[in-house]
Amino acid sequence: MDKESVRKAIKARRLAKKLTIADIAKDIGRNPTFVAAVLQGNHKLPADEGKKVGELLGLDADLTASLSKFPVRTDFPNSSDPFKYRLMEIIGVYGDSMREQANEMFGDGIMSAIDFTLDMEKVTGSQGEARCKITLNGKWLEYKTF
Repeated sequence: MDKESVRKAIKARRLAKKLTIADIAKDIGRNPTFVAAVLQGNHKLPADEGKKVGELLGLDADLTASLSKFPVRTDFPNSSDPFKYRLMEIIGVYGDSMREQANEMFGDGIMSAIDFTLDMEKVTGSQGEARCKITLNGKWLEYKTF
């Protein structure tokens, strides 16, 4: 099965079981954003956790195995998806100022995307509106001089 077919099949099983991503994450003790990335084929679980998710969702052996395979992350950036586009827009608008502030706070370096966590939560704004709060938390990697 190709990656998109696997994604669709896993999502269909999750929806049929009426399980949220948060439900699955809680069951295996993982961050919901990480689990969402696994279910999209952009991260992998250890085999024992993949098997647990496979059993939870009632997946066949091939779909269960897909949860623990090394992903091929080739489908981004996707500027046609509004949610992804807005994230890219935020980086386009604020990226240089964020980099400058980070360099002032930490020195010359970059935030790791390997030693990294991402959390997303629903919060209430000052006027009672629903808001999406995204927290990126990466180890700071300083450039070396030689």
